[in-house]
Amino acid sequence: MEVGRRLGWKGRLGWLLLAVVILLMLASRSPAGETVPHPLAENGVLDLSAWDWDRDGIVPLAGRWQFEWIAPVSGTRPGDPKLMDVPGMWSDDNAENGNRIPDCGYAVYRLKIILRNDRDLLAIRVPNISTSYEMYIDGKRSLSRGRVGPDAARTVPFQLPGTAYITSPGSVVDIRLFVANFYHRHGGIRTDLIMGTAEQIDRLQSRSAAQELIVFGCLLMIGLYHLGLFALRRKEYANLFFALLCLLVALRMGVIGEGFLVRWFSILNWQTSVRLEYIAFVLSGWTGLAHYHRMYPGELRRSWVVASGAAAVLLTAGSALLPTVVFTSWLAAYQVYVLANCLLIISGLLLSGYRKREGAWLALTGVAVMVAAVVNDMLFYNGWWRSTDLVPFGLLFLIIMNSFIIALRSSRTFERAEQMSVELKEWNDRLEERIAERTEELRKSYETLEEAKTGLERMEQSRRQLISNISHDLRTPITLLQGYLEALRDGVISDAKQRESTIRLMLGKVEGLNGLIHDLFELSVLEARRVELSRDSVALEEWRERLLEQYGMDMKEKGIFFVCKLGSEEDAPVEVQIDARRMDRVFANLLYNAVRYTPRGGMIGITLKSSPEAGMAEITVEDSGTGIHPDDLPHIFDRFYKKDKSRHSSSGGSGLGLAISREIVELHGGSIGAYNRPEGGGAFRIMLPLRVRAASESPT
Repeated sequence: MEVGRRLGWKGRLGWLLLAVVILLMLASRSPAGETVPHPLAENGVLDLSAWDWDRDGIVPLAGRWQFEWIAPVSGTRPGDPKLMDVPGMWSDDNAENGNRIPDCGYAVYRLKIILRNDRDLLAIRVPNISTSYEMYIDGKRSLSRGRVGPDAARTVPFQLPGTAYITSPGSVVDIRLFVANFYHRHGGIRTDLIMGTAEQIDRLQSRSAAQELIVFGCLLMIGLYHLGLFALRRKEYANLFFALLCLLVALRMGVIGEGFLVRWFSILNWQTSVRLEYIAFVLSGWTGLAHYHRMYPGELRRSWVVASGAAAVLLTAGSALLPTVVFTSWLAAYQVYVLANCLLIISGLLLSGYRKREGAWLALTGVAVMVAAVVNDMLFYNGWWRSTDLVPFGLLFLIIMNSFIIALRSSRTFERAEQMSVELKEWNDRLEERIAERTEELRKSYETLEEAKTGLERMEQSRRQLISNISHDLRTPITLLQGYLEALRDGVISDAKQRESTIRLMLGKVEGLNGLIHDLFELSVLEARRVELSRDSVALEEWRERLLEQYGMDMKEKGIFFVCKLGSEEDAPVEVQIDARRMDRVFANLLYNAVRYTPRGGMIGITLKSSPEAGMAEITVEDSGTGIHPDDLPHIFDRFYKKDKSRHSSSGGSGLGLAISREIVELHGGSIGAYNRPEGGGAFRIMLPLRVRAASESPT
C-alpha cells in the first residue's frame, strides 16, 4: 500500500511537471514583451507610428512584403509576384502568371516601416533563413549569412540567427532582404523577423540562447551519465540506448536554432550541419525504440528494432552521401520513419501499462509529450505551423519521467533489500528454532518413509493375494466345468434329468465367471476414471421411494424387516446429482452383503438425511446381523477381500462388490466408510455432495 501511495504521488508530480513544461513551451513560442495585437504589413508597408515600444513590447514584421524574383534556377522568369507573405516559403505562393515559384532561386524582399520620431535605438532579430541572405537597412548592409548569388556556384549557404541594428534617425526605415537558396528543399523565410528596442532584442536573444544552452547542457550531461552507467554495468543496454538518444538530440539541437556547435567549431559548414541534423533525427528515432525494447522486451518485439535499424541505415547513408538538396527533399520519408517508431513505442507502452509493467505509465506520459514535440517540429519545418523547435524540451520531459522510473525501481530495490535484511535477521535470531523444526520435519519424513515402506509391503502382499485369489476363483469353476464336460463326453451322465441338471450347473458356473470378469473390468475402468457419469438431479424423497420400491418386496420374501426413511421432513426436497444406474449398483452390493450376514427376522434400514452446513447428503445402510470384525474394517473395500478367507468361490460373491462401490461413490465426489453399530450389526455411511442451485433458480 505504501508503494502504491508513493507511485500515485509521483504520478501526480509527473502531471504537474507536464503542465509546467507545456506552459514553458507556450511561453517560448511567444516573444517576450508581446502583449497586444500587432499590426501587419500591407503592400510592403508596416505602420508602427502608433506603436509604443515600452508599453506594447516587441513586434513581428509579419504580413505582405514586396517581393521580386531575380534568378530562378531555370534561368527563366516565372513572373514577379508583387507581394509575398512573411513568414512563408516560396513554394507556398504562385507567380502572377500562375506558375509555381520554385524552391531554388534568388529573390529580394522589401519592407517600408513607418516609425515614431522619438524612439530609442531599434534592432531586428533575424531567424535562420534558407539558405543565405543579406539585409540592407536604408541602403546599408546591416547583416548577412553566407554569400548570396544568382546561381549555386556563386552562393554559399550558411544559417545562423542574427541581430541587425537600425541606426538611421528618420521616421521611415527601408529594408531590403536578398535571399538565395540552391541547396535546400525549401527557400524563403520560415519564421518571423522580430523588431524592438535594442535592449528588448538583446534580452530576447539572450533568453533564447540561455534556454537552448540549458537544455543542450542537460541533454549532454544526462547522456554522458547514462554512458557511465552502461560502462559500469554492460548488461544494461537500455542505459546505452538512452544515452545515445540524449546525445543525438543534443547534437541536432547544437546545429539548428542558435547553432552552438556551428559557432564553437569552425569546421562545421552549413552542409555538414544539415547532414548531422538529418542523421541525428533518424538515429534518435531508432535509439528510442531500442531503449524501450530493452525496458519492455515482452511488448516491443526485437524484429521491430531490427527492421527499424535497417531503415535507419538506408536513411543515414542517404544523408551522408547524397547532395543536400536531394535528401532534404525526402523529409517526408524521414518524418514517416520517426512517426512509425513513435507509434510502435506508444503501442508497446500501452500494452505494458495494461499488463501492469513497472513504470510503464510514467514512460508513456513522457513519450506522449515527446511525440507531441516531434509532431510540432515536423509541422514547423514543413512550414505548416508557426512555432519553434520543441523536441529538446520534449526529450527533457521524457528524461524527467525516466528519472521517476529509475527512482521508483531504486526505491523498490531498497525496499526489497530492507525486507531481505529483516528476514535475514529473523533467520539468524531463530536459527536454532528453525534447526529444531527442520529436525522434526526430517523425523516426520522418516516416519512417512517407514509408513510408505509398510504400505509397499502390504501392496506387494495384496498383489500376491490378488493373483492367488484370481487363480483360485477362476481355476475352481473351470476345473468343475472341465469335469462336467468330460463326464458328458464319456457318457458317465446318461440320465436325461441328471444331464439337464448338470447343464444348468455348468451354466451357473459360466455366469459366475462372466460376473467375475465383468466386475474386474468395471473396477479397472472406475479406478482409471474413464467413466462418463450420466447425472440427474434427484430429491432425497424421490430416491427413498425408488429404493423402497426396488428392494422392499425382495427383503420381505427373505424374512427381513426393511426400513427406508428420511432424517427429517426438511430433507425431502433436498437434491443430489447422481448417476442412478451406478448408484443402484452400490446399494445392491451393500444390501445383499447385509442380507448375507443378517438372519431371518432381522432388520436392514436405510436413512437419508442432509447437512446443508457441510453441503453433503448422508446415507446410512444398517443391519442387525453379526457385524464386521474390527480387523476387517480397514480392508473390506479392498479387492477380493472376504471376511471368511477359507470359503470357496461357490459360496457366492467375487470379493469386488465393495471395491466397486467405493470407486463409484468417489467418482461422484463423495466418500464411503464402514463401522459397527453400538447395539450390534454393521453399518455403511455414504457422503455425497448436495446439488448447488444456480443463481437464477428458486427453491421449490
